[in-house]
Amino acid sequence: MKKFLLALALACAAISPTACTTAPTARVQEVKTLKAVGLAVDGTMQLAAQLYHDGKIDAALWQKIATAHDTQFQPAYRLAVAAVQANLDSVASPDLAALAAQLAALVAPYIAKP
Repeated sequence: MKKFLLALALACAAISPTACTTAPTARVQEVKTLKAVGLAVDGTMQLAAQLYHDGKIDAALWQKIATAHDTQFQPAYRLAVAAVQANLDSVASPDLAALAAQLAALVAPYIAKP
């Protein structure tokens, strides 16, 4: 069940905006909130740590994921949260969602398929 929830978090992180003229539905809008993006990245990082612990990813990939999280995603996330005065239900910027999707993409190939 834990792997399913983490995979679901990765799937949420992978959703990124497209150049579509149709207005986003409420569901798509919710996926892009700061809270949803933050939770998806937390899940991605937990899964990456577990994959590293289990020997499914090597130290170099773990370092790449951790560095991207610490030096790219976290500063952007903190700035976004501060900009909306800690209202995590505000819509996340496309740039922040893209960073979350990049982290998820680094981990996704290593998820065991059922």
